[in-house]
Amino acid sequence: MKKLAWRFGAWSLLMIGILALPAPAQEKPEKARVAVATSSMAFLVPFIAKDRGFYLKQGAEVELIQMRPNIAVAALLSGDIDYIELIGSAIRSAARGLPIRAISTSIKSPFFSVIAQNKFKSVKDLKGATIGIASIGGTNHISTRLTLKEFGLDPEKDVKLIAIGDEKLIYDAFKIGRTEAVVLAPPYSIQLKREGFPVLANTAQYVTIPFSGLGTTLDRIKSNRAQIKKLLKAEIEALRYLRDNPAGTVEVIRKRFSMDDKTARESYDVVVDAFSRDGRVPLDGVDILLQIEKDQKLIPTTVTPKMVVDASLVEEALKELGGK
Repeated sequence: MKKLAWRFGAWSLLMIGILALPAPAQEKPEKARVAVATSSMAFLVPFIAKDRGFYLKQGAEVELIQMRPNIAVAALLSGDIDYIELIGSAIRSAARGLPIRAISTSIKSPFFSVIAQNKFKSVKDLKGATIGIASIGGTNHISTRLTLKEFGLDPEKDVKLIAIGDEKLIYDAFKIGRTEAVVLAPPYSIQLKREGFPVLANTAQYVTIPFSGLGTTLDRIKSNRAQIKKLLKAEIEALRYLRDNPAGTVEVIRKRFSMDDKTARESYDVVVDAFSRDGRVPLDGVDILLQIEKDQKLIPTTVTPKMVVDASLVEEALKELGGK
């Protein structure tokens, strides 16, 4: 009996000692710098991932940095940033032989609207007009070109495209009459429509290409797959949150873009169906982007979607999340 009591006492002391030990420090989140082109709904997924804590949950401390696409690609190659949320730029860069790959997409088709001053009644009327866009070479630019072609206009000859930058700047330039038309996403497209300006076309009706998503360098893919998957898992969680939690998403939109609740809800309703469900890159949409480059003789005709996209990382991230 005494022996049993001694063992019990020794075991109790051992457990007390173990419990008294300091808890191991939590793994410090990895820092990652990610470029976005504008403060717009095109980048709603990284905004949700940051504002709702999904990046931190996956062990990544992400800094979102606004850059023009050409500057972002240069910064990615120099190591000044780690990722770009510019899938179109990633695809074109890879197709031209740069050591970059597209790895995910968050939007299946661009949700821009072509909005004009009141004297214009159709897209065809824009012949000779000045049109404000975000940047040359970005998805906004490509969507504008493809939509104009659908209406029989040559984007090189029939209109003047002006790269203005952030969507708020595009909105302001239009309001002061610097441009005769603009190509904008919500919330600014909704605001202009409310103010009575005609919406001549919605690009989603004419263009199906991956709009927003992650790209990074081949070096990072080889050396730091674990970090990449942290970001991917966070953004896949953000995609699920976007669909499953409309109220929470509207709150992110309202705060991010400093808008009233009604406009935020309208913006959400306009864009929600354009978002991917799983982050996978649609190769048929990539092929459309590549064909545009081939038609302009900017890349070799032999480039294929699988040469510019690394699909393996999203598949691994989905498997680790328990999704399909």
